[in-house]
Amino acid sequence: MRFYIKTFGCTANKADSLRIKQILLEKGYTCTHKIEDADMVVVNTCIVTQTTQQKVLKYLHSIYNKRLIVAGCLPAAQPEALEGIECYTITPTSLSMHIISIIEGVTGIVGISQGCVGECSYCIVKKARGNLRSRPVSDILREVKSLLMFGAKEIQLTSQDASAYGMDTGERLPCLLNAITSLEGDFMLRVGMMNPSTLLDIVDDVVELFHNPHIFKFLHLPVQSGSDKVLEHMKRRYKVADFKYIVKKFRDAIPKITLSTDFIVGYPTETEQDFHDTLKLLNEIQPQKVNITRYSPRPDTPAYKLHDLPSWKKKERSRILTRQHLLIDRELFQKRVGERVRVLTTEEGKGNTTIGRDIYYNNIVVKEKLPLGKWYNVRITESKITYLIGKRVDGYPIF
Repeated sequence: MRFYIKTFGCTANKADSLRIKQILLEKGYTCTHKIEDADMVVVNTCIVTQTTQQKVLKYLHSIYNKRLIVAGCLPAAQPEALEGIECYTITPTSLSMHIISIIEGVTGIVGISQGCVGECSYCIVKKARGNLRSRPVSDILREVKSLLMFGAKEIQLTSQDASAYGMDTGERLPCLLNAITSLEGDFMLRVGMMNPSTLLDIVDDVVELFHNPHIFKFLHLPVQSGSDKVLEHMKRRYKVADFKYIVKKFRDAIPKITLSTDFIVGYPTETEQDFHDTLKLLNEIQPQKVNITRYSPRPDTPAYKLHDLPSWKKKERSRILTRQHLLIDRELFQKRVGERVRVLTTEEGKGNTTIGRDIYYNNIVVKEKLPLGKWYNVRITESKITYLIGKRVDGYPIF
């Protein structure tokens, strides 16, 4: 039987899809990249916002005459939304915690935990993935070693909150990072999203470990709002000052580190002043990458009971924030033109191009076909809104 997998949502969902794919392959199924050639379709779903859930449901309703398996957060948290859709369901917690080793190209994804320790007022993912359950360091090491043996050069650590890892077992994230970076081999580690509330008490140790040559200098630290009042209503368990403190810690130690953050605009209690504070924070911290989400009320969450702001107001604030972020992004990338950097090739690009990452995890497109999993000296020749363009050069020292 031939199967096709469609994945919505976060890296954790992508990791789950890889696990499902490996299980099916081991059972003798054949994977196809065209849905029309498939006998069975696996859809790994996301419901983080109402808009995303609607996209997922629209996609599910578009599938005809196929055996349909629906996985992910939708069947876990909103099973009633699947009424009328003939399908078999799989939830995140019904998958084994032990991820089967598989890589796409030269990138391996390793899930280090399920669930989280937070109680954010707007989040429905907790209902789907539950409380924190961290995998033992020994299990994760075994998987990473397997991926490296199969040729992985980039290892992505994925979870709902990487800095919460080990809060349930006592072996915290620094212990895990130290163990992984002690492994032999030519590989890079991308640490996934860390929440300020769970990073605060281990920030010094994590910053120190980010100096390790095996770790990409990339910090994904979601702030969600620039207003302490809104953060309190969101039950985020930190203040804006805590977020800025962590950012300063990393930037003092690694000045060129890439900062990625997330904002939610239009939370029900967000006033014009609160939004102004968010815009002010964006301008102050100058992140390279920003994920902007318009607040979406999710059933069975505390915030669902609050009076929602008008859609036009949320859209307006989103556009203002996005416009300002793109100006910042363009300026930051433009400053990189002319630099010579070391790039790890990680995936094939469109046409005659190859995509790679520098040590700061910037997306760099090289306009020639190159083998994957190799390091090249590249000169940045052009900047786009979300990526850089480079040309391979010889004769420059590899650092």
